[in-house]
Amino acid sequence: MTDPTTRALSLLGLLDSRGSWTAADLAERLGVTSRTIRRDIDRLRALGYVIEADGGPGGGYLLGRGQVMPPLLLDEGQAVSVTLALMKAARHDSGIEAEAALRALSTIDAVIPASLRARLGALRESSLVPEQGGGVDATALLTCADGVRRQRRLTFTYRDRFGTLTERNVEPHRLVMRGGTWKLVAYDLGREDWRTFRVDRLGGAEVGTWQFTPRVGAEDAAARLDEPVPPTAWRHPFTVHVSAPLADVEQSMPRLAGRFRAVDDTHCEFTTGVDDPEEAACWLARMPFDFHVSGDDAVKLSLARLARRLHEAAG
Repeated sequence: MTDPTTRALSLLGLLDSRGSWTAADLAERLGVTSRTIRRDIDRLRALGYVIEADGGPGGGYLLGRGQVMPPLLLDEGQAVSVTLALMKAARHDSGIEAEAALRALSTIDAVIPASLRARLGALRESSLVPEQGGGVDATALLTCADGVRRQRRLTFTYRDRFGTLTERNVEPHRLVMRGGTWKLVAYDLGREDWRTFRVDRLGGAEVGTWQFTPRVGAEDAAARLDEPVPPTAWRHPFTVHVSAPLADVEQSMPRLAGRFRAVDDTHCEFTTGVDDPEEAACWLARMPFDFHVSGDDAVKLSLARLARRLHEAAG
């Protein structure tokens, strides 16, 4: 990060996100040297920010106690341009870049004047969702980003894939986009374990006043999003036996479609599941190999119905 103004704003955001930072930690996060961090700290102090330094062992920098960040000095045109740029990054980037854009939007939302915030609200609501996704509430998304940025507990209601509604109290650690859907990686205090939540399924999200210490395990929990969903998580688990080599099937199927296993050189199988058997019948019909299904009767009945319809359609 070479631009001094951008770096100074990022530095200010980091200082606001938690109690204390060492110069080495700040330098690593911003990709600069500790000497550059000290110069940027002096630049912020010259602008009027109270930044305290603890010179003892393990000491670091922190924003002055009781200090309130002033309103961000952007006119309406500048605010719209910055908001659009960050929303574009949140929609099109991936990994930490998209998450950082969301946290930046949350930071701007917290410090711009209330009148300007209201005018930008409709813009966020209409533009923040990924192009391939839909249904996500921009307010809920920014609330989650705010909880991640400030390391504050979140409370919300959550409706799972089966329609069950529960109350959740979590420590939010990461926001990750997978398959066009934003997911919150959090430590669920009620379950005493890591959980991932689809943001489009949560409601009434509120940031609490309790600040938590980040837990070990967030990266492992986020990495599990790149693994296939266990078949037992679906209403209709089943196994597909395919008359083709494993390598050919893996190339033609999404990596997260199921758990693949080679039977021999010319046959393989994968175990998967669905909530809607009709949906399974449709995507199985597009498979370019001979196959048969074992396991769930509802999926087999849906395949049989689709086969009859296609046979009748062909005359």
